[in-house]
Amino acid sequence: MMRIAIAGSGGLAQIFAQYLNDTVHPFIILSREDQPALVSNGYQVAVVDYDSQDDLRYTLRGIDLVISTVSGVPQINLIDAAAHSGVRRFVPAEFEGPPARRTGNDPLDRGKRATIDRLRHWSNHPRHRMHFTIFSCGIFYERFANGGMAALDIGTSTGIQNEGSYLMNARHGTAEVVERTTSGQPVYICLTSVYDVGRFVIAALDLGLQTWPEEFRMSGERRTVTEILQWAAAVRRSKKYIFDLKDKMLTCTVPMFSTDVIEPRDLVAHLQHATYYQDYAKVARFQELIATEQRRYDFENPNLNPLVNVQPVSFWNWLSAQWGAPPAQ
Repeated sequence: MMRIAIAGSGGLAQIFAQYLNDTVHPFIILSREDQPALVSNGYQVAVVDYDSQDDLRYTLRGIDLVISTVSGVPQINLIDAAAHSGVRRFVPAEFEGPPARRTGNDPLDRGKRATIDRLRHWSNHPRHRMHFTIFSCGIFYERFANGGMAALDIGTSTGIQNEGSYLMNARHGTAEVVERTTSGQPVYICLTSVYDVGRFVIAALDLGLQTWPEEFRMSGERRTVTEILQWAAAVRRSKKYIFDLKDKMLTCTVPMFSTDVIEPRDLVAHLQHATYYQDYAKVARFQELIATEQRRYDFENPNLNPLVNVQPVSFWNWLSAQWGAPPAQ
């Protein structure tokens, strides 16, 4: 049994808490403010000041593992406090593609490099050594969900948390993608449902913290961008829908996707155009397309999948559950 602290109270933190609640491991949720709804669900919530080392160190006394869903300076402060409080291992808010895939001058960094540098500092510290593990999972299925990640209160700082912000808008049948790399190879993406990420992380507890490597990779699917679009179009056109409109039966089908395929050599020009016109939503989309073409979210041979008893939901089944019904009006 180990004592665990979940940093953050948003959607991802609540998913971790949901699965932890079914284990023998006691845990607390760290939040900047009171969370009466979480308390009413039986969770223990500690209100913390991420700018106060004294507050954080006091709260983390006796904690073995910190699972973070906060980022930036608050997370770095939390890392420092955890190391001084004797926390054995820290899981940062790094639930995406492998850090090794990132470029040196990363516009999507948002403090990630500084976080990993800080974790490496403490992992080699002679007095306050604290290990860390990054859980890489690729793209969340929920980026393509009804309502996007925002519907789950996840990714609010990314700029692509809304429905249709990344690759495609399944509701409207539109897509803006790059399908091949500069070398002409298909662009692959690893994808995992956020709920399966929760299941994977909690299942890894049974392996013992001392056995965890610096990076666990998990994946629900590895698919090409082309396959993702084809599957979404197939799901949206899989049925004929019949509506009763003032006693008149109306039959319709969902139209084919309208896809704008961008050549990799043109991505930077599109980004510069969006930047010039200060269209920040487009800037975020094209930064993500560039990262996708550079294989930021792609990896093979996930090392966590074979170690735990987690069968992730397939992307097809997930898409069918999300979009295999009449479009919302």
